Amino acid sequence: MKSLIILTLTACSSIQQFTSKPQEKDVLRVGFEQSALGDYDRTAIEADFDSIEWALTKQRGHIVSGESKNQFLRVAFPKGSVGPEQGGIQFVCPLKPAKEYYLSYDLYFEEGFDFSKGGKLPGLTSGGAAYTGGVHPDEGQGWSARYMWVGNKPIVYLYYKDMAGKYGESLPLNAEIKHAKWYTFTQRIRVNQPDQEDALIEVWIDGEKVGSKQNFALRKGNLGLIDSFYFSTFHGGASPNWAPKVDSYIRFDNFRIYSKD
Repeated sequence: MKSLIILTLTACSSIQQFTSKPQEKDVLRVGFEQSALGDYDRTAIEADFDSIEWALTKQRGHIVSGESKNQFLRVAFPKGSVGPEQGGIQFVCPLKPAKEYYLSYDLYFEEGFDFSKGGKLPGLTSGGAAYTGGVHPDEGQGWSARYMWVGNKPIVYLYYKDMAGKYGESLPLNAEIKHAKWYTFTQRIRVNQPDQEDALIEVWIDGEKVGSKQNFALRKGNLGLIDSFYFSTFHGGASPNWAPKVDSYIRFDNFRIYSKD
């Protein structure tokens, strides 16, 4: 562990103050430098993520090489596609249950990507994919915190026990997405203590804090620990007007899930 030494001088004396940065401990780290080029099917995903519960890919994910990065995951969103059966890819990676994790990854919307009305992006969850698609965690037994793009603006799309409607709650982020630019999204989630309202969600994009939600309950009692990384990306919504009008692509890289002690 490294220590940062700060020397403060006053008229009377000099005082040394020692501040230690929290130590980061990786739970999961996936780049794609060692991944085989080509179709990113379930076998290829498991080679990188060790263990997954299920995968839906339909040859829409590929490991490719490029100029700005050596290798990355390129995901296709075909023209007219809505929902995970038609566009994007999905899989669930189990995590050791914990009260707090950070998730970061890089993403790049290729030139010409049609944002349309919006779509989903990966995030942390409790319960895998269970609390999405209009399924409300009435008993506080789980939650999900994927991102979405809405037009060219990112949000956190949050399912949890106190959400008001059938579908997820939107947590706006103070940012806009541009084509042909790499971004690093970082998400911190800390669940509430049993039967208290002290949960915390924070988001940074390229190191700048762009949104947060605090003083609420993600879960009930001892349920609802963070237990999954949900790679979920597609256009939608469900109606046809969410679909892209042209074939569109997002690049992903440098997935990392970690804790801070």
